[in-house]
Amino acid sequence: MKHYSLFKALCYFVFVVFPFCLQAKDAEPRNIILFIGDGMSLAQWQTGMIMSDKPLNIERMRSVGIVRTNSLTDFNGDGPSHGTAIASGVNTRKGTVGLDSDGKPVKSIMEYAAENQIATGIVSANTLLEGSIAPFVAHVESRMQTEDIAKAYVEQTPDVFIGGGMRYFTERKDGQDLLAILESKGYHIAESMDEIRNVHEGKLAGFISETNVPDISRGRGDSLTESVRTAIDLLSQSEKGFFLLVGDMFVDRASHACDTELVGREAIDLDKAVGIALDFAEKEGNTLVVVVGGPEASGMVLVGGDITKHEVTAKWAMQGMIHTGTMVPVFSYGVGAERFQGIMKNTDLFFHIKELLLNENKVYGQRDSL
Repeated sequence: MKHYSLFKALCYFVFVVFPFCLQAKDAEPRNIILFIGDGMSLAQWQTGMIMSDKPLNIERMRSVGIVRTNSLTDFNGDGPSHGTAIASGVNTRKGTVGLDSDGKPVKSIMEYAAENQIATGIVSANTLLEGSIAPFVAHVESRMQTEDIAKAYVEQTPDVFIGGGMRYFTERKDGQDLLAILESKGYHIAESMDEIRNVHEGKLAGFISETNVPDISRGRGDSLTESVRTAIDLLSQSEKGFFLLVGDMFVDRASHACDTELVGREAIDLDKAVGIALDFAEKEGNTLVVVVGGPEASGMVLVGGDITKHEVTAKWAMQGMIHTGTMVPVFSYGVGAERFQGIMKNTDLFFHIKELLLNENKVYGQRDSL
């Protein structure tokens, strides 16, 4: 009987305790890839799903949550306030980039990652100065301070950044040539998608346009998917993992223009980039992919359509450059995906990502000032 009890205890350890310990050891992702789709709530995503001739990649992501996007001062948030909430865990005023309600800089997840020797990267479908991604590198009072936001890339030095807006790095009022400074810091400077694709190691500052990038109907092509692919290839060489932010503003702009077909096409294009990240996560097995919307754009409502013909009919409650207070979905896949289920504040995303990326115990409601 004594030997039998020992045998039972040994079996319990081998089949129950030991596998749990292995699970706990691998409970934190090595890499996190975060997508922010500006203006995207359920109507925008569903338009893409209906217009697509095959299932979208987000349908591979079984963990789904809902996120509130309100700013500190307004029921209807905007890109900078929402971006600051996700980047730093702080609810702030509309238009504010990386500052708290008292105007003090707050540390972003990219700054925490860099402090811990975790590689960092940013990919923008449009310029690198967009309101929802700027708070991850910059700390300024207004999204309109584009030269200051550009200079933040030189000061924060993410390992990889790819997007449009090279002019803000070269044709500046202060006379500085930020590209020359970046080159002195060891960056490859690439000025086209062909050049970007041909960088296979080291730091990369990649530019796909001098100013704004055209929408998908005007010849943008596959620049977003190729940029994401290149960023992942470079960042995955890091020994301590990486954090990659991907920002897409084109669904937001199509919604503001009340262009239903363009909303669908842009949603599909963003989803292709999500597919690149999911393929990597499935292969590596140690990566978390999170896809969240920005404040919903212009009150898009689906009032009809034909699923078999991939057609959608929509109306818009608030035409023009306006955001609603409608909650937005967050899709997640991989290690830690369960953290992003249920109803959340946008600031919660920061704390979940920070805890997972830095393998630490979270304390909600706290944040560090710079």
